[in-house]
This record gives sequence, C-alpha cells and structure tokens, in this order.
Amino acid sequence: MRRVVNAETWTLVDPYEVRDKLGIELAELWGEAFEAAYREIEDNLGETITLYKQIQARDLFKHIMRTQVETGMPYLWFKDTANRANPNKHEGYIPGGNLCQESWSNVKPGTEAHTCNLDSLNLANIDAKELPEICEIAVRILDNTIEITQTPFAASETHNDKYRTIGVGAMGLADWLAKRKLSYNHIEEIDHLFEDIGYYCTEASMKLARERGAYAAFSGSEWSRGHLIGAKPVSWFDEHSRQPERWRQLSQDIQRDGIRNSHITAIAPNTSSSLVQGCTASILPTYSRFFYDKWAKGTVPIAPPYIKDRFWYYTENKSIPQTQVVKAVATMQQWIDTGISMELMFNLNAGVYFPDEPERSIKAKDIFDTLVLAWESGCKAIYYIRTVQKDNFKESGDGCVSCAN
Repeated sequence: MRRVVNAETWTLVDPYEVRDKLGIELAELWGEAFEAAYREIEDNLGETITLYKQIQARDLFKHIMRTQVETGMPYLWFKDTANRANPNKHEGYIPGGNLCQESWSNVKPGTEAHTCNLDSLNLANIDAKELPEICEIAVRILDNTIEITQTPFAASETHNDKYRTIGVGAMGLADWLAKRKLSYNHIEEIDHLFEDIGYYCTEASMKLARERGAYAAFSGSEWSRGHLIGAKPVSWFDEHSRQPERWRQLSQDIQRDGIRNSHITAIAPNTSSSLVQGCTASILPTYSRFFYDKWAKGTVPIAPPYIKDRFWYYTENKSIPQTQVVKAVATMQQWIDTGISMELMFNLNAGVYFPDEPERSIKAKDIFDTLVLAWESGCKAIYYIRTVQKDNFKESGDGCVSCAN
C-alpha cells in the first residue's frame, strides 16, 4: 500500500521460483520481514530471479478497484495491520481473513484451523446500564459453545482448544444512534460505546480465566505481557481512553489471572440475522429507510425499528460519503481486537455527495482515496464494495419523507 500511495513500482514474481532459488516463502511473511525479503528478491531480478514483471503499483490497484466496482470483490485484507494486532505472535502468524473479513487467528496447515465462534449484541435494544451484564453473557455463551459443540474436523478442534478464539460483535448501531438523536458524524459517542464494549468483553474473558483457566497459548502472548485489545500497551490507553485507570487495572488482572480467549471481539455483517432481530445490519448506516426485500417465497417490507419517531436520524448509506463510514469504523476498530466486516457503498449518481455541484458524480479518485483512507486509518479489512448505478437511485419514497415528523 505504501508503494501505491507513493506511486512506485511493484514487482510480480513467481512464488515457486522465489522459494526454489532464494528459499523465501513470501506468504508466511509480513511487516519488516516481508519488506526485507521483497527487497532481496528485487535485488536478484534478471539474475537469480528470471520470471518477473514490474508494473506501477497504482495500475495494479486500479485494476482491483475496477473489479470491485464491477463485481463487489475482491475483498481487501491488510495483512500487516492484522498481524501487528495479533496477540499470539509467539505461536505464529495470521495468513488471511475469514469469509466475511471479521474473524481470524493463527493457523497451521493440517494441524490448526481457525473456527468462527461468533455472536452479536443487538445495540438497538440495549441500554447503557445493561451493557456490562450483556457483554459478559455474550462472552460466556461463546466460551460455552466451544465446550458443548463438536467441530467438523480435528484441526479446528485443536485450534479451539489452544486459542479459544471467539468474536462478540454488534448489530443495530444505526438504531442506537437514531434512538439518541445522533449520526455517524458523532465519532466521540461511537468511540465511547465501543470502548465500553471492548472493556466489558475483555473483562468478562478475564473473569472466565479465573474460573476455568487461561487459554492454552496464553504464556508468552501479548496478553501475558499486559497488552490489551490488539496488542496495545497500557500507555496507549492513557492517551486514547476516557477511563484509562480501568484498563491499567485490567492489564494487571490479566497478567495475574490470565484470559480465557485469545481473541474476543469481531463484528460480522449480520445481513440476515439482523432481520430476525428487527434491527439494522451490523455497524453500518441503514441502506434505506424503507425497502422491500425479495425472497424466493415472497417480498418482505423492511424498515428500521425507530423509523416513526427518529425518521430524520436514519441517514441512508447510499447517500453518505463513504469516508464518513470509514472514519466511524476506524474509531470502532481501535476497541475491537479482531476485525470488522466493513462494506462500502458508492453512489455513482451525480449530485449525491456534492450538493454544491449537482452535475458532479463520484470519480475513480474518490474511491481510491476512500480505500487508502481505510488502510491509513487502521481498518483491517474491506468487505464488499457495493455501487448504486446511475439512474437507478432515489431516496426513500416521497410519501415516506413528506409524512415524516
């Protein structure tokens, strides 16, 4: 990504030749080790390494962007960002994200396979006073699930026993904000909410360790060194937390008593489960204030739960600049130790993002800048890229808007 930002060249190589002639397995490296290995490869171009092609890094990234706009994929997973936050560096590395780009951990081919043990808090129905208890229940449910369920094959069972990876997520953030007459511009309130979620879930896992013992690979982990939420030192909380003293105490408690789960929080997309829960999906703005969801057996009308009393506080995702979404997700990501399944939606119609320029539509550079912002802001992944095609866009029906209070 640095070469993309700096408009430098990128070298495409044959991994087999690199492995065979230089003994470098690029897929197993990240961070400074990857950079050093890549420079070594480039130093050997034309001599030891004969199968290669050099292109502009931005040209490669533009090709990825074009494919995303056309198909929604590929997903982007920022390997260095994810591995820097890995609490289990002493046991290996994280090679990639899962299907929805929110849950991952160390894996070893044939012996340790990552398992997604996930649930989600319905923020639409949770009051602040309930949050500590509900976070603790969510963590206990997932830890119990590891005990009472059987995974499909031995490698996943081994991984569960060793790391006890779970992911408490969230849905209904748009409802939580609307209920309090807030929007996605209220970054401070979002920050406070997810700091509390991160703290209460981490504390719950520490309490479980007191009862049941720490996860098997705890010794030597970042947790054992007093680092929290994505390998952050306690000094980070002194600068970024509104209640740093509770994090300092939690760090001491974990060093003394351990922690039950190596990863604790991860936010899934919740596209279907949120419909059952009667809230908006995941942590994204609502797609539309009102729409029809077409299924094989019929069509279902969908509207957010507080639409009657908080109509104007539900800003539609198809009308929000996606840089605003990225900034909100980056704020949440600070307190989520694994990942957040972040979809981005770009509206290709003129005048949507630029009210002062009614003829101006989004450009490729705007999408480029948004994706780079996600990387620079510390987001770990970008899930689907959605687009609203030209001439196929309207706000919620005129009748809905005209009748809103």
